[in-house]
This record gives sequence, structure tokens and C-alpha cells, in this order.
Amino acid sequence: MRPPTMKNKKNLKMSFKAWAVAFVMGLFASQATAQEILTPFGLGSEKKEPSREAAPARFLPFFDDFSHTGLFPDSTKWTDFDVLVNDGFPLNPPNRNGATLDVLDANGKVYSYAISNAFVAEHLTSVRIRLDSIMEPEPRALTPADSIYLSFWYQPQGNGNPPEAQDSLVLQFGTTTERQEFLFLDYQNYDIADIFAEMQVDTLFPGDTIWASTGCQPGLFTIVTDTLTPITQGEIAVPCDSVFTTVADTTWYHIWSVPGQTLESFMAENDGQYFKQVMIPILDLRYFRDDFYFRFYNYASIVNASLPANRSNEDNWNIDFVYLDLDRSATDTDYPMLTFSGQRPSFFNRYQAIPYRQYRVNPNSAIRENLEIDIANLDGIDHEASYYYTVQQIGGNQHYTRHVDPVTIQPYRESGFLDCPEFGESPACPYVGELFALDMWNDSVSYQISHYVYDSTVNPPLVDSLVYRMGMYNYYAYDDGIPELGFGVRPAGGKFGVRFDLTDYDTIQGVQMLFNHTLNDANDKYFDIVVWKDENGKPGEEIYRMQNQRPHWQEQPYRFTYYKFDKTVTSASTFYVGIEQRNDALINIGFDASVDNIQYNFVNTNGSWQQSSKHGSLMIRPVVGASYYIGVEENGPSTGSGTFTIYPNPVRSTLHIEGDVEGSQMSLYDIMGRKVLEAEGQSELSVDHLVNGLYFIRVITAEGQVINQKFIIEK
Repeated sequence: MRPPTMKNKKNLKMSFKAWAVAFVMGLFASQATAQEILTPFGLGSEKKEPSREAAPARFLPFFDDFSHTGLFPDSTKWTDFDVLVNDGFPLNPPNRNGATLDVLDANGKVYSYAISNAFVAEHLTSVRIRLDSIMEPEPRALTPADSIYLSFWYQPQGNGNPPEAQDSLVLQFGTTTERQEFLFLDYQNYDIADIFAEMQVDTLFPGDTIWASTGCQPGLFTIVTDTLTPITQGEIAVPCDSVFTTVADTTWYHIWSVPGQTLESFMAENDGQYFKQVMIPILDLRYFRDDFYFRFYNYASIVNASLPANRSNEDNWNIDFVYLDLDRSATDTDYPMLTFSGQRPSFFNRYQAIPYRQYRVNPNSAIRENLEIDIANLDGIDHEASYYYTVQQIGGNQHYTRHVDPVTIQPYRESGFLDCPEFGESPACPYVGELFALDMWNDSVSYQISHYVYDSTVNPPLVDSLVYRMGMYNYYAYDDGIPELGFGVRPAGGKFGVRFDLTDYDTIQGVQMLFNHTLNDANDKYFDIVVWKDENGKPGEEIYRMQNQRPHWQEQPYRFTYYKFDKTVTSASTFYVGIEQRNDALINIGFDASVDNIQYNFVNTNGSWQQSSKHGSLMIRPVVGASYYIGVEENGPSTGSGTFTIYPNPVRSTLHIEGDVEGSQMSLYDIMGRKVLEAEGQSELSVDHLVNGLYFIRVITAEGQVINQKFIIEK
């Protein structure tokens, strides 16, 4: 029979109406066996190999210091997103931020396959890199003679939990072979009447063959399974093409690894340095190809099942300053860079965030005299470091700049960070130039803070910037938004609380808390939220209790949950907010180990209140004032490297977005995390239909970076 040539074709992935069986001539011939050498994932781990199908290839150099990255690694450089980028876990990194490998997934949850024996937890995998050639200054092939080195800095533990000796950090190189893998058959649908007309027959019997039409893949056909006549109604689906996908089979080779240890022992072996630099030459010809990859991964092991509520984030490794390039050497450890490191400096004397109303009562006591900034010279020679910072009120009129006289900064590997002088200021400790503006008409205020350090005497000039938002809303915060550790007390009935000092009478509306995930959320236990009066510098008389609460977690990591009180609590001076545990298990509330406020943390496990012995900040944030909306941390981890400004804030009807919005995806969320609006790359969004309250805008740029900001609708 001749193949039909129908005009009314329709692409289908399955047949319907007329029963038929599709056969493919030679389609399922033996495929080549995938060649992969993988480090075992350990005792039935369900971790999957990250996909690299869509990753664009990069030419040398490859560089990422994570200083301008959001919460997740840059998608133009890395292919998996379990690792979180932050400035809390790395302790004194060579420059700002680092990538932390631990036992948490991208949503902050403990991997379901985590066990007390060593298992592979997560990866940080590069995109495809062209090690076969370079294109500039002119195209040519690469060889081992080009002296290609991969270097990086690493640190165990940092501000988090130390990896045990059975844990490790591993580096592998990989090469990839692509193959085609069958996905499905693509069908074309033909009317039965048209088939009879084209084939010039009046009946089709079971076993008759209908071949694919001209233009389809040769050798495809359908065998009829029922008797068909010209009066039979319906269609027959005939296979036309087979659809394949490209699959990458990667062979991985072990290159380097180091066992776990505490930061203290690491520094003792590393001449007191917080981070250690590793230099890896690439000499093997097998890697000089157009599909080279490298990846880090960590072996981890959580505590045993006898302490289920303790099985949370553990075995932390921090990676920074990853650099792959040619014309390097084993001594190529210096870089012409002046950089900011550490965390963003707070302008507040005691807190990371304070309510704007409380600030206005006594601004002089709220603001510190000097900022504290870590600045490093990663070059091998001295540099003249000039510095200034700017303060720009968002939607307001206050703007000022403070310059500091240039100083000589010595190399980081010799002297560490820039010191402060005994008297006066320097780029490491500039004075706060002005108090923040007093706007009696607003309940909140937000500022963009921009720090710059540079040496313009060299060519090209060395420049680095540190830009972030800082706001005063309606909550107090000691923490910076990142829970490096978890906290709780024993036995059942134990209590802990945090001290806060009001400058004026106010109402306490509720409290924000951040709880760590544990394996299977075993810390999902009942507790009471309690507010106490002050009694000689310790918690005293109980003034409020909200019973039978449980931990709540947000979809994203580092997000607080708001517990709104069922009645208003008033206070005129000092109060304490905390938890009384109903269970002997660790409640595992977030604990910021990078900001030490031990003097304001109190525990009571035997009927008597004592100052806590743990250095850090409990992630408990009381919400005060009459407004029902709450603020979200400004000093927490940034979630994007783009620069978007939204105004006005508060907004009545139209929200304006300034920045490169072309090709971006925008979403608005309410305070409960519900999506209320979606848009594509707009500079104006109408919010007329939304009710008053706090909202969040998420912008996913055309490059895949995620930027979150908040705003208030107030009509």
C-alpha cells in the first residue's frame, strides 16, 4: 500500500479513536552504555546528578568570589543550586560572602537521606568550560604548556558546625560525552475517510499496514487492529518522527580532598589563618577538551537518631574565591584587588534593626559613633586605599556622603584586614556622619547604604563596592538574619528569653521567630511564647503567655514566621520575650553565631534565671507599634546582585520599579506568602486591587538572578 499524503495533519504524542499499534524499524537498537565514574552517594542516597543540558559553555577565565551573588550561586557559572551563598557562615573570608556546603537543600530542609554515617550531601558544579581553546586575543588551542591552574579558598566550620573527621570536602574534575536518548514518538493524525480515498481501497483489515507519509521518518508504520470501512468514523494516528534528547554522561575524577576538623585545629595548622588557599595545576591531556567541568561536594554525617530534634544543619564547609585561568603558577596567590569582607556594617549601636518610632524618641543613643568594616588588600604589594560611603533615603530627601582620608593597606596574607587607629577614623572604622532623618509622618523609613574603597593611583584602578538596604520598621533585631546554629534548653519546662529596652511606652503586637529545619522536622514540638517584665536585669514577672505554639517554616531559607499575639501587651521600658519548652527535645530555634549579644540572652532550667553561656544572638524579634504589618530583615542575606529601586513606599495605587527590567519576571506576594500578581518586565505595577499591608516583590532577571524587596500598601 502507498503511504497516505494527507493535508489535515495534526501532531500528537498518542493515538485515539481508532485502535492501532506503532512499530519502529530498528528504533530500539542497542544504545552505547553510559560511561560514568561516580563517587558513591552512600547508603542508598537519593541525590541526583545535576543537569547540565542547558548550561552555556564558558571560555577562560572562570572566576567567582560570590561577592555579588544572591542567595544561590550564579546560574551563568554554576549548574546546581543546593549550596547557599551568604556572609554569615564564612568567618573572616578573604572577601565578602562565600558558598556554604552543609546538609540543607535549597529550601533550608535537611536532606531526607541524611544519616549518622558519612553521606554525600550537596554539590557545587561548574558550567561547561572550554579547556580546548581560547578565542582572545586570537583563537588557539590550549595545552598543558599554558600553565592552567584552578585555585580556591576553603574553611571548615566557620561560624557554623565543624565537620567531623569522617566528613570531608572533595574536588573532582569531569569530562562529558553527549549521546542521544529516545523520548517518544511524534504522531500525525489522519481521517479514516481520507485514508481510503488516498489509498483507493474500500476496506482495511486487521494486519494491514499504514505507512508514515512522505516527509516523515522512514520505516514507521501502524498496523490496523480492527476492520475499517468507508463508513467508519474517526482518525488513525500514524507515527511520523522519533524524538530524542541529548544526554550528558560525565566521567568524574578525584583530584583533591580534605578531612573534616574544627576551625580551631584548622587555624592551628594554617598559621592562624581563617581560610586556606589551594592551587591545583591541570596537566592531564584528558581535560583539554570543550566539555570540562569541576565540582566540589561534601561528605556529611548528622547526629544519631537518639537526638532527633538535634539533627539539623551540620558539617559546614565554606568556599570562596574560585579562579581558573591560564598563565598561572603555584605562587600565583596574589590578586590586584581591594575588597570588602565580613558582614554589612550596622549603623545602630546595639541592634541590627530597631522600630522607627523608638528611634525617633532618642536617636543619639540608637546610632553608633563608628562603623566597623573589614577591608582587605589581596595584592602582594601595599596600596593607598581611599574610601567613602553614601546614605540615600528611599523615597525621602536625606542624602549625605562621608569621605575618609586615604591610608596605606598592606597585603592580606601578611597583615589581614585593615586596622582601626587608636584615635580618629579610617576606612575600617569611619564615623557615622549624620543621624537618620526624623519624619513624624511615617512609621517606617528605608535607606540605601553604599560603601566604596579604591586605589586610583594604579592602572587599572582597583575598586570595590558594598551596597545594601537598611531600614527601620516596627521590630527589634539583634541577629543579622542567618542562623548558623540552633538553640534550645533542657529539661521540659526550661525557658529562655531575650532582653529588649524601649525608649518610650509602646505596644507589643507579636514576635517573629526563625526555626531551623531538622530531619523530618523532629523539633515540631509545642512551646509557649512568654513575655516577662524586668527584675534587676533578669526576666521577672510574667505579663503574657501564648500557649501551645509550634514551629513554622517558610518556603525559602532564612525567613521568619510571625506569631501575632491574641491581645496587645504594653510596656514602658525593659521587657523580655522568649519560649518555655513543653518538651525535653531541643526546640532548635535559629541562633546567629556571627553577632554576639550574649549579655541579652537568658536561660532558666532550674527555677533561676541566668545569663546564657552561648555567644551569639537568638533569632527572636518582637514586633511593636499599632500597625499590623511587619518588617523583614534588611541586614539578612541579599537575594540578588541587581540594582532595583521601588517607589513610593508606602504606595497607594502604582508601584514604580527602576532598573533593568527588560526580560524579567515579576511576582508580588502578600504577608502570608500567597502570590497576588504576576507580570513580565514592567516598570509600573498597579496595586489598586490589593488591600493595605506588607507585600514582597520578587524580580527574576533575564540572567536568572533573584531579587526580593518589600513594600507597604497604604491607601
